Amino acid sequence: MPVQPRSAEVGDAARGDQVTGPASAVSGRPTEADGGPTVSAPVTVGQTEAMLAEVAAQATARLTEVAAQTSARLAEVTAQASARLAGVAARTSAPLTQESAVPATAPTAEETVAQISAPAQETAAQASAPSAIQADRSVAVEQPAARNAAEVTAGAPPSAADRKTAWRAPGLDGVRALAVLTVLAFHENLPWFRGGFLGVDVFFVLSGYLITDLLAARFARDGQVGLGTFWLRRARRLLPALALMLVTVTAAIAVFEPGQIAGLRPALLGAVTYTSNWWQAFQHQSYFTQFGPPPALQHLWSLAVEEQFYLIWPLIIAAVLVVVHGPVRRAMVAWIGAVASALVMLAIYVPGSDPSLVYYGTDTHASALMIGAALALTWPLARVAAAAAPMRRRLDVAGLVGLVILGWAVWHYSGANPAVYPFGLVLAALASGGVILAAAAPGQIGTLFAWRPLRWLGIRSYGIYLWHWPVIAITAGLAGQAAISIPARIGDAALPIALAAASWHWIEEPILRNGLRADLRYRSRQLRQAITAIRSTPAAALPLLGTVAMLTVACTAGYGILAPQTGPTLEQQIAAGAHVSAVSQTAGPSPLADQPDQWQLKAGDGPYRVSRDTPPAPPPRVPGWKVMAIGDSVMLASAPELAEALPGIYIDAKVSRSMIAGVSIIQQLAAERRLRPIVIVGLGTNGPDSDYQVQQLLAAIGPHRWLILINVFEQRSWENEVNTTLAAAARRYSNVLLVNWHAAIEHRTGLLWSDGIHPQPIGGKLYAKVVRAVVLAALRHRPRPRHPQPPPNPGYPLHASVARM
Repeated sequence: MPVQPRSAEVGDAARGDQVTGPASAVSGRPTEADGGPTVSAPVTVGQTEAMLAEVAAQATARLTEVAAQTSARLAEVTAQASARLAGVAARTSAPLTQESAVPATAPTAEETVAQISAPAQETAAQASAPSAIQADRSVAVEQPAARNAAEVTAGAPPSAADRKTAWRAPGLDGVRALAVLTVLAFHENLPWFRGGFLGVDVFFVLSGYLITDLLAARFARDGQVGLGTFWLRRARRLLPALALMLVTVTAAIAVFEPGQIAGLRPALLGAVTYTSNWWQAFQHQSYFTQFGPPPALQHLWSLAVEEQFYLIWPLIIAAVLVVVHGPVRRAMVAWIGAVASALVMLAIYVPGSDPSLVYYGTDTHASALMIGAALALTWPLARVAAAAAPMRRRLDVAGLVGLVILGWAVWHYSGANPAVYPFGLVLAALASGGVILAAAAPGQIGTLFAWRPLRWLGIRSYGIYLWHWPVIAITAGLAGQAAISIPARIGDAALPIALAAASWHWIEEPILRNGLRADLRYRSRQLRQAITAIRSTPAAALPLLGTVAMLTVACTAGYGILAPQTGPTLEQQIAAGAHVSAVSQTAGPSPLADQPDQWQLKAGDGPYRVSRDTPPAPPPRVPGWKVMAIGDSVMLASAPELAEALPGIYIDAKVSRSMIAGVSIIQQLAAERRLRPIVIVGLGTNGPDSDYQVQQLLAAIGPHRWLILINVFEQRSWENEVNTTLAAAARRYSNVLLVNWHAAIEHRTGLLWSDGIHPQPIGGKLYAKVVRAVVLAALRHRPRPRHPQPPPNPGYPLHASVARM
């Protein structure tokens, strides 16, 4: 409300100027305006004091009136600001990053105060106040800790006034950072993080907790969960960064690795429809075993699971909140869902087989999401924030125990461990729940996870997760074995963080703050201004250059998708090997007439010595019909060459097969009396082998057959463990021989595909040659019965010099 203009007396008295009254009073004589003759009369001191007293009284009264009006208006403004901030705080319980961000449409506290206090500023200044604060693109949105005016300081319990607003739980950002760093370490194949894939389950529990808490709080406040608003916020949070990553990665692969485009096209379709998990499961694209360059979009399976949860769970929880009453009963629904998901995984998974189907499936991997939902219905975020000191201590203990269990699981479990499905996943989810509750509370664990660097990473954890795997995959495709060097690993860790920070600053945060339409309008206005000012100010061309760069990347990505595929790929080689493997199992044995005795093959000195004085004799014929090979994708890639080197061989190789599956297959063949005199086992690429498993193989084949073990060459944490175990078995058991594939290929890595594991066709010839050499050695002798003590025969480990191309 504008203030009335002050009287002249008030203003002049305040300046100390002469008071202006009637002309006669001032001049001491009547004027023509007084209707009399002009008379000069001096003003007495008493008259002057009286007039000054009157003016002072009027000024005092007026100032009192203005002060009263200003006080009343300020009180009104304060009340309106408090009410507005309370509404903003209620809305800011939705997550800004991942699931705890402030709703993008809500104004900040400063904007609210500016909008409400504008009339008061107009009153004080006697002029129109400026409009509400405009969104300045050069100023970033405050960190989440400062978004709520009444936010509780980390490490201190919220006061009674603070409890009326949402507890921001800064420690949850630290949990996000811990989870994404664990996944990053796992994908970097760091030896102490064999179970780093469990970081994804930490994300699942956190998403289930925050999403359910958000929906339940909205239902308690408004009587509905607000599905439209919820889905809009999710789309605004997830889609911009995902779109940027997909376009950039597609362009990079089109330029640097065009051979991957064929596999990238269906992966892009799964990414934009959030069905990546199902596509990868039905394509048998193993998460734990790779052949060829790593698929650049494989990591999007977890985002697909979460997005499907975002679509389905709000509908279910809305019905549960209406039909079921009481927090315990509502939580029981979520607990039942978690148990059901774990039981489905337990029923479907076959130990030793590829766990991809149960690991990727939303139905089988929903236990972590449902555990988070159950915790939210039992211990809502508001209750955790208001926890008294004894409860905070108990939550700290639960968080500490959860951290210990998670650390042990990340160190102990591997993807090939059958105990992971579902017991390891459920254990990790329960431990994550304890950590999340402790981090959400204002206790010691919450203070620890609210450390500023962790929060900085946690706020950008979504972008880090989006970028980290494409960077690792493209680096592995370009650098080959150099991708495991320390500088390459440092780059693989630093580049995703830098890309995520840039995406957050220029893409995600502006859209969250202003909305997609407003952000597009602003950028188009910037572009027009840059075009206009480019002649006078060259620096103004930066927005134009950025736009041109984005268009170039988009056009490159489009060309890569539409361009036809040229050249062979590892996928095609694997498919050819699978065909050879299937044919070898159906073709029956065909004995060679000129080799009646399998153990009496005479070929000079065998493959180990060739006389320099005489021309080399043709290689001896090998009765492949006496040989049976069980292997994984490495053997599958070499199956055509193996079948050519050992005609009639029986090959049973499969992608992602582990030793435990091989033991089961050989035991079944032994029960069916289908084993051949020589049994080759090439397993170990997908997980460690144990001496106990070797003993199981020996028990199945018996003492009168040869067991030939093929060691591995791969840059994975269990490589040395596998090779040590197999070499020890060849030394210990008299009927065990070793094919030293590692020594044969380690200096010929150019014969491998870019993954550094699977041989190219010419590398398959080397693989077949070293296997054939050991088979020839086995055919020269009958296996001796095992003795209690290790026999002196060390087996036949081949050096790389034996297998010449």
